[in-house]
Amino acid sequence: MMGRASSPASLRRDLWLAAVLACGVMAVMLALYWPAIQAMAFRDGDDALRLVQVRDLIGGQGWFDASQHRINPPTGGLMHWSRLIDVQIAGLILLLQPLLGKAAAEQWAVALYPPLLLLPLFLIFACVMRRLSDDRAVVAAGLLLAATTVTFLHYFVPLRIDHHNWQTILSVAMLAAALGKADWRHGLLAGAVMSLHLAISLEALPYLLIFGGIFALAWLRDAAAGARLFAFVAALALCAPLLLLATRGWDGIAGDWCDAWSRPYLLGAAVAAAMLLAGSRAAIMQKDWRARLVLLGIAGAAGALVLAWAAPACLAGPFGSLEPLVRDHWYRDVAEGQPLWRQKPEQIGLLLAPSLAGLALTFAIWRRKAPGPMKARWEAMLLVLAASTLLSLLVMRTTAVTHIYALPALAAAGVALWRHGQSRKSALARILGSLAVLLVLPAVLGQFAATATTAVLPPARPRPRRSGRARPMPISRCWRGSGRALSCRRSTSRR
Repeated sequence: MMGRASSPASLRRDLWLAAVLACGVMAVMLALYWPAIQAMAFRDGDDALRLVQVRDLIGGQGWFDASQHRINPPTGGLMHWSRLIDVQIAGLILLLQPLLGKAAAEQWAVALYPPLLLLPLFLIFACVMRRLSDDRAVVAAGLLLAATTVTFLHYFVPLRIDHHNWQTILSVAMLAAALGKADWRHGLLAGAVMSLHLAISLEALPYLLIFGGIFALAWLRDAAAGARLFAFVAALALCAPLLLLATRGWDGIAGDWCDAWSRPYLLGAAVAAAMLLAGSRAAIMQKDWRARLVLLGIAGAAGALVLAWAAPACLAGPFGSLEPLVRDHWYRDVAEGQPLWRQKPEQIGLLLAPSLAGLALTFAIWRRKAPGPMKARWEAMLLVLAASTLLSLLVMRTTAVTHIYALPALAAAGVALWRHGQSRKSALARILGSLAVLLVLPAVLGQFAATATTAVLPPARPRPRRSGRARPMPISRCWRGSGRALSCRRSTSRR
């Protein structure tokens, strides 16, 4: 059982602290980015294009028409971005417009929208910390670390209006659901969150596999945990198509797009869910874990086969069917979408060290915990962090979520170091023990590792390009197999 510190009053204090820290970070961000806000200086082309999407929506472009007609006239370039993001920004602009005027309302909306999302992020993360520790100091330390970890905070700075901030929030929400009780309520919650995650971006697919695997493993070990797994897959099978229908219309469900949650993925998920739910009714599933393992294998294989049958091109990945010109002169130059080992040496150390430190500390905490609910939660945390660390090696952008997952263990270690230092009799020992707390800060860990990797690893070499001048390609061809308007625009302007 949880101790007194886990009372509703303690949780409310944690949530208040989370809200105060979120507001504080928001104020600092607005101050630091004020020159960029005044100049509307977007750091990324995707953020600028998102504003174009919002302007078109406010200007009367259809809800289900997410095409960018300026990029590929007259038919337009089909965008697979979600209206769920557009409508929030548009709503904020329309809310401010009567007070500030059109131009100022737009400027303040793009400045305030990303930092405002820190509030749900910090509130959800406070729940994660509370489920992993009864110690108020550890919870507070985790929130303080979150307020200083720039590797994911940069997605919440003013003008970053693309969907990466919502991806981060929903990934943390999935962790909160996974650390809850293995009952049908948390399964329904996880299924709804994952459906929203997938509707916003297909980059949620690895997290579907991670958390689906966590729920499946729990069912293998305990038949009673099946309630969460079955509620999760049922909610996903129901909510995901409904969200697509509400935001993209029938074309969103019937289309075959490899870079967005669409018909091939829906069919695969539906078949796997149907087979799992039907097979789970057999009496042997309650008695034999081997039977449950066979059912999971059959359901997973059936879903994969349906996906391969419905859209074989998607087996090459979301961008597997890109035209060579787009792939070579745009996609491979997007550093955040590339593996970690293709980054600069200092970036490798900066990004990898907090993940590995958090993973090692999570393992140590799990081993020291006595058997019980708290040990089970730390075990789930260990599995999620291990999978997320592996994912971040393959796609650098996902390091942001991995660092959030690493914070609970880093916070627990920081509090332990502080208390150990303060328990020493010598003043020097207490000072050194207090300074040792800095070692759990992701920024400090990253800087030490960046210095080491820069000294050890050779400088990164520029990626070789194909010799010769690239032959111009009609814009219409760029769209075949590519769901991102910006990719075509960039690819046809570079040689």
